[in-house]
Amino acid sequence: MSPCDGASTDPEIRLHPTLLKLGSFQIHSYGLLLAIAFLVAIQIFVVRGKRRGISEDALHTISLVLLILAIVGGRGLFVLTHWSEYAADPLGILRLWEGGLMLYGGYVLAIVGGIVYVRRAKLPLWKVADAAAPAMALGIGIGRIGCFLNGCCFGIPTHAPWGVQFPPGSYSTFVFPGSHIHPSQLYMVLSGVLLFVVLLRLDRKPRFDGYLFWMGVALDSVLRFGIDFTRYYDSTSFLGKIGGLSFNINQILSAVLFLTSIAMLKILSRRRAAAVGAPPQGGTPDARTGPRAEVETPPTGAPEPRSAR
Repeated sequence: MSPCDGASTDPEIRLHPTLLKLGSFQIHSYGLLLAIAFLVAIQIFVVRGKRRGISEDALHTISLVLLILAIVGGRGLFVLTHWSEYAADPLGILRLWEGGLMLYGGYVLAIVGGIVYVRRAKLPLWKVADAAAPAMALGIGIGRIGCFLNGCCFGIPTHAPWGVQFPPGSYSTFVFPGSHIHPSQLYMVLSGVLLFVVLLRLDRKPRFDGYLFWMGVALDSVLRFGIDFTRYYDSTSFLGKIGGLSFNINQILSAVLFLTSIAMLKILSRRRAAAVGAPPQGGTPDARTGPRAEVETPPTGAPEPRSAR
């Protein structure tokens, strides 16, 4: 994935993989947008987490852990699916500045590793997860703007009026010379923003802890599964065909995450119903099941005397 600077023959489309050059110092659009996405997501996560009684220090620590997990997971999945490029040069795995991250790898490892970390830290897992859900959605959407400016993660040819052409010399023009292609990166930007708005609206109604997080995972999986039919992948990313349709590794992960989220919604709904002594109602208790008691609690994760631990 090595798009170049330059202007397209279509004046509305530009590639800006490098936003600023000062001698040997460069600011790349992809890295900058990822940094902005992470900072925005942290702020949203911290604000929402504090409202749920979690200390700011604990929230910042969780954010750092999730960042590390996302980088490791994203790099790991990329290396796994492009092993032929690293077999002869294993040290190349460490050269992150050369690019090569798969967002879904980071997404999955951040979820799994984040759950493990929050449990070990003895923090309220599903309150933390619900605080993070909208932040993750918007962060992913912002990060995909960097993909568009960089020219990576592009789509397959299309005759749709919104099909785009990137500048000559960009990677997409080698794969699909002269073709208009789906702006798959922008589809994912819109997907992230839409999911962010939907999750905030869902959060207005009383739900059981964990509902917002797993609903977000389910909706994101469906959106990503569909968008991936418009996106270009090399042959190493496809794992099989069903009914003439080819499915890539990200779509397989989407399907697994969707099924997992549905199962978790049912499990958490039943636990909530058992706790309040009412039968589960479609996985989402409402006001008719009775009011929930609100109890003032000190911020979770705040320092405690050693004797109280």
